[in-house]
Amino acid sequence: ITLKNPPPSLARGKNIVAIVATLVISIALIGYPSFVEEFPRTAYRTGELPKLYEFFQQTPKDSLIASVAEEANYIPSFSQRSILAGSEYAIPYQVGYYRQFRQRFLDLIRAQYSPNLAEVQNFIRQYKIDFWLLDPGGLTKEYLANHRRVQQYQPAAKEALDKLQKGAIPALTKVMATCQVFEDKGFVVLDANCINSKVR
Repeated sequence: ITLKNPPPSLARGKNIVAIVATLVISIALIGYPSFVEEFPRTAYRTGELPKLYEFFQQTPKDSLIASVAEEANYIPSFSQRSILAGSEYAIPYQVGYYRQFRQRFLDLIRAQYSPNLAEVQNFIRQYKIDFWLLDPGGLTKEYLANHRRVQQYQPAAKEALDKLQKGAIPALTKVMATCQVFEDKGFVVLDANCINSKVR
């Protein structure tokens, strides 16, 4: 004997099971992010110097900042100001872009560690720099030797390190006391106009 129509209680049971299963799956999918510490998982890093970003927000919108510091990578996002070059932007999308980027970084390294103030001033004029951001200890040979991203830019990094190891003192150290316009957690901002006004 075959039943043409299942009994109503069996059909109702299947409907209830389907509804419950749908609810459980929906709750699991919607509620999942609440039970996970980081969702979605990203590789985002956050800037650590809000006072620095606030300082740059007070500067003219067309300000250009030079720095080899990793913290400079956050300035465009948090301060809406331009940087000359940043290690996070060293992506070779196109040969022309990367060639120009690389040249800027090489020139920046040479200028930052140059003992010759005239060379620093020429760099500032060439690129129309407004501010220079320095890491804590950013002008030392230890910093330069251990800065992985800067060491990618040869021969400038090696030349600068050789000069420092021979006792050369970067010209920026000589103007730091008079040209410093901001300091937070060891990070120092120098005014490029002040550097340019110094007698060579």
